[in-house]
Amino acid sequence: MPRTKEQNEEIRLRRKEAIMKGALSVYVEKGYAAADIGDVAERAGVARGLVYYYYKDKRSLFRDLFTHMFQMSNTHTQNHFAKEGTAIELCRAFANSMYLSLFKNSEHVMFFFRMRFDLPELFAPEELQTGLWRDNNMRTVAQTLEKGMEEGHVRRMSPDLLVEQFWGTMMSGMLFLYRKREALLQEGKSLDEMRELLSSEIQDATDTCAATIRSDMLS
Repeated sequence: MPRTKEQNEEIRLRRKEAIMKGALSVYVEKGYAAADIGDVAERAGVARGLVYYYYKDKRSLFRDLFTHMFQMSNTHTQNHFAKEGTAIELCRAFANSMYLSLFKNSEHVMFFFRMRFDLPELFAPEELQTGLWRDNNMRTVAQTLEKGMEEGHVRRMSPDLLVEQFWGTMMSGMLFLYRKREALLQEGKSLDEMRELLSSEIQDATDTCAATIRSDMLS
């Protein structure tokens, strides 16, 4: 009995999901230049020819991976800031979740550390100007900060400038914790052990992000 249209679509989606996971794993380990379609197929558990069935070449595959990861990031950010809570609470929780992700979904985190080196290889300058995941995320955060300003617990200033300060502070914390993570990794520590050893630094970094936007930070 032939498969239905719905069954074929489900199979297609499962295969593409497997290919995306394989591409992410290869990219995090090797980067774009050294990545190979054969490696992606092996990690995905599919035939090399099947990858070429969906993607004409390596560039189209990794463009799709980058777009997929950006969309996931945007969706995560939008869902987070749609929750109940004050702007301070939401921003604090967001920063904390970013820091903790260093010790959970390491492939996703490592992708965003590495991807900035390969963006010019995969996307034209005009594409980078109009479709950056970071800009979409920051617009979402800026809207929350504006609401917090209206409620009186977020500093009154340009929302665009404040979100840049918040984001920059958060990324500085990420880089600091990433360096600590890599040093502990060389010592043979597990992710759980790293998180425990760096718990005070994670808390301090989270508090610093919240302090950046609080209305009482200058008082």
